[in-house]
Amino acid sequence: MKRLSVLLAGSALALSAQAVNWSEVSESHSGSVFSVDLDSIERSDISIIDEKRVENITVSIRRTYPPQAKKNIAKDKEAAKEENAETAPFKEKPIHHSDQQLLISCKDASYYRRAYVNYAANDKVIKSWQSDKPILTTKDFKITSPKTIGRALVEYSCKNHEQQKTA
Repeated sequence: MKRLSVLLAGSALALSAQAVNWSEVSESHSGSVFSVDLDSIERSDISIIDEKRVENITVSIRRTYPPQAKKNIAKDKEAAKEENAETAPFKEKPIHHSDQQLLISCKDASYYRRAYVNYAANDKVIKSWQSDKPILTTKDFKITSPKTIGRALVEYSCKNHEQQKTA
């Protein structure tokens, strides 16, 4: 079952990875870089049952994490040995980057995460997830707060979608 989930999430993100045009949008205080794949932005045919006339878009985003210092990794591994295997913070390789597919409502600057895949530095899949919700409502969406990276990603994607429609 886990392998099937990895395949489904990977295939959802792989569709957008065929024609990749990453555009850097923002950088966090911790050094993570957030990018949007401009080629993945498109009108979505997914209906939200309690909002019939709202156009939503899909977009792939990437978060690239800053390299971890070897000293910290060694310290975390030592801490992991002392903790229960279920709660160990680094039982897997550190994440190099994470690709996510979002469903965005430009109307209220909200999003729903449809899938994600976390990768190690060698592009090996560490973890993946794909939503199993067949029906969405507006309650499934997270409204972004102003002046946040999430809002910047949503606004950037919506702006680019509008430009594509008028071009």
